[in-house]
Amino acid sequence: MATNKPVTLEAEIQIIEGTKELMKEAAAVIEFPKNKTPDILFFSGCFVSSGENLNHAYFMSSELVQGFHTIVNKPLDIEHAEDVIVGHIFSSAFVDKIGKKIDISELSNMEVSELDMMDLDILIGGIIYKSRFPELAEEVKDSKWKLSMETYFQDYDVKVGDLILTKQEAEDMGIAAVESLGKMAKIVKKGIQLASGEVARVLRGLMFSGCGLVKQPANPRSLIFETAKKHEEDGTIMIELDKEDKVVSTTFEEEAGIDTVDIRRQTSVGICVSYKKYVYASEPVGPDTEILHENWCTLFEAECTSFGHDATDPNCLRNKAEQTAMKYAKSKMHEAENNDNRGRLLHELKCVLKTN
Repeated sequence: MATNKPVTLEAEIQIIEGTKELMKEAAAVIEFPKNKTPDILFFSGCFVSSGENLNHAYFMSSELVQGFHTIVNKPLDIEHAEDVIVGHIFSSAFVDKIGKKIDISELSNMEVSELDMMDLDILIGGIIYKSRFPELAEEVKDSKWKLSMETYFQDYDVKVGDLILTKQEAEDMGIAAVESLGKMAKIVKKGIQLASGEVARVLRGLMFSGCGLVKQPANPRSLIFETAKKHEEDGTIMIELDKEDKVVSTTFEEEAGIDTVDIRRQTSVGICVSYKKYVYASEPVGPDTEILHENWCTLFEAECTSFGHDATDPNCLRNKAEQTAMKYAKSKMHEAENNDNRGRLLHELKCVLKTN
């Protein structure tokens, strides 16, 4: 969808689901600067949505409101590569599910419980440096690129269905580890099911760090009239509690695959600075550029081993290397202590001096 005919205003990356009328209404939410120059391409699109993403991170509307002020003036990159900056974000705004703009002051004054019941999107206005990346600008106008948000978070809770647990409660149940994310789980107490659904992390303390242009975004609202692909789960984690809410048992129940489609899912969160979704054979990147590696750790030049590319995951190559280095250092220190003869030699010297 384009706003006007002039090249600098064409924004085929406009990415709001619904009718053309709804898309035009949502596009009007972002105001473009009046001092436009021909070396810049302006665009707008959906940056992030409340709900769960494909990496099983859940965004509460209240957390989006708290982190809203960190969006503007952040870089726009290619496939989350921090060294390939092609533009920046200059504006942002909240809209509800029908595309109506909501002022941030109105949302900030609402009660958290009321706010978290709202279904919100954050739209952004961005700039691509067209004079420096002319081919990219043309591809954006031809709808060959989509948007993918980037953010950091301070902490998280764990969500199963509609039930939100503290991280400690989830750890006690054995479902706080990254390996549990995305799996189906059921929490049962005295035969009564308390919660059922996918295990996700509710991210707390968001600080948005930028936005990427990507070819395959996970956020359906970053696509034009498209939806998330169905995926299959391979079983359900069964958690049984006693009357004091202590875990009686945790089992993994094999069952038929479950197809799920969640239109509120979007992109990666807390991406490791060494992670690259794609490593290309050459720059600048185009639609026909060869992809050398996918899900790549640039630090160790190997495939990323962390689920969700989480730098806190024990399986992260960086963490594995640190653990190996620490183990080796401890073994060498222990070896040095065992081979240290200074104490014995000093004692022998003292004995010789006394006898003389």
